[in-house]
Amino acid sequence: MEILSSFILLGKGILSCLTLQNLLCCTIGSLIGSLIGVLPGIGISGTVAILLPVTYGFDPLTALIMLSGIYFGSAYGGAITSILINIPGEATSIVTCFDGNPLAKKGKGGKALSISAISSFLGGCIGIIGLTIFATMLSRVALQFGKVEFFAIIIFGLVLLTTVASKNMLKGLIVVCLGVLIGCIGLDEVFGSLRFTFGIVDLFKGVEFVTFIMGVYGITELLFAIAGEEESGEIMNYSKSDLYPTKSDFKAIWKTVVRCSCLGFGMGLIPGCGGTLATFFAYGLERSLSKHPEEFGEGSIVGVAAPEATNNAAVYGSMVPLLSLGIPFSSSMAIMMSAFIVHGITPGPLFITEHPDLFWGLIGSMLIGNIILLIINLPFVGIWASMLKVNFSILMPIITMVTFAGGYAINGSVFDLGVMVVCGFFGFFLNVCGYNMAALAVSLFLCGTLEDAFVGTMTLYKGNLLSAFIDRPIGGVIFLAAVIFFLYSAGKNFYNFAKTKNTK
Repeated sequence: MEILSSFILLGKGILSCLTLQNLLCCTIGSLIGSLIGVLPGIGISGTVAILLPVTYGFDPLTALIMLSGIYFGSAYGGAITSILINIPGEATSIVTCFDGNPLAKKGKGGKALSISAISSFLGGCIGIIGLTIFATMLSRVALQFGKVEFFAIIIFGLVLLTTVASKNMLKGLIVVCLGVLIGCIGLDEVFGSLRFTFGIVDLFKGVEFVTFIMGVYGITELLFAIAGEEESGEIMNYSKSDLYPTKSDFKAIWKTVVRCSCLGFGMGLIPGCGGTLATFFAYGLERSLSKHPEEFGEGSIVGVAAPEATNNAAVYGSMVPLLSLGIPFSSSMAIMMSAFIVHGITPGPLFITEHPDLFWGLIGSMLIGNIILLIINLPFVGIWASMLKVNFSILMPIITMVTFAGGYAINGSVFDLGVMVVCGFFGFFLNVCGYNMAALAVSLFLCGTLEDAFVGTMTLYKGNLLSAFIDRPIGGVIFLAAVIFFLYSAGKNFYNFAKTKNTK
């Protein structure tokens, strides 16, 4: 009965959004979010932060509806750059590069963009259903996770990275360890000591994550284009008859979308995880379930659908603790919380009961925003894909300009541009040697959370990790699963290597 009343309230929330002013604001927000989201380096959080002042004069519901459109529009804009030019705007877009860019190089960039938009929409719908039904109950479960559980989950994620991001597990392990080491650069917030800064003041704050991925993806891509112009010319053509997914494509991805949306929503509830780790878990899950795992990384439509559905569903999962407890579990959710506060709304346990019209109106606006985004972007798939037909000598300077503009816009720092270029050459070298940049980037992204969780665990249990896992059995089970998975993958890699040697 409670579930039925929740859906009735959701229906009322949707109706409250269906005014001309609200629909117009949602449409404008989606368009602006998509356009700015295309610029690498700004990301979802940056886009919402930049455009927050635009909503100051609106009433609270209209402002939240516009911000919802901006949020999801910028998320789709990040997918566009990941697919077309292999430059993810932020961590959640990295996995989309694995198969999205190879599809673009095969002349199927339009199809990849269509699948991205449709999967994001369906993932969002499933996330909204989960948010409507389980908001209060799931927020209490999420709060049961402490430092021990965070540590175990991130270790599991890093172990998964070593296998998902590279066919050679040893190379995957090396690149994950490199990412963690780079993440350690800067001031240690626990002990106040400087690490790997070599006396350079600008490195005290560490390596900015977005600057890093702009280097290892954007600059590296440019270096590859310079080093092999003829090969990169493959990307210039696309088939107009192949812009949208076929019936067989939908048949191939619908189970993936459902599975990954549920996984994304669940992981969105966990503090510190959000969509980044969820996309890697989803990608690994789908590759292990696939009858043709060798297609992943070569241009699989399932490889595009999985992370996009997961990421959108994870957004709604992370909104559960924000709306019902007033606790943001990610930087983008913190920006959204600031938007609530600016408009005189304080998310928390009383938010649902004191402002039911705003709560259900916001959820309704998310559904409407997703629909509008789908309606807006599907007709533009051909226009986005036609970017690939631009002459190489024109396209590369534009990408270079956008990359450097995005790198500078993060902090307005020339030093960051230098770091970006150095990271680009570093990424180029590792790419040539057969190392995957995704594992490097995500391990860097997770380093801070990993260190915080590890130090917190060791402090609470006086350096005894075993007693921590005994006292917190959920964390112990996750950590044990990570160890078993690591040993299994290592054994499988060693067996395949020995088998190859014997065959030769």
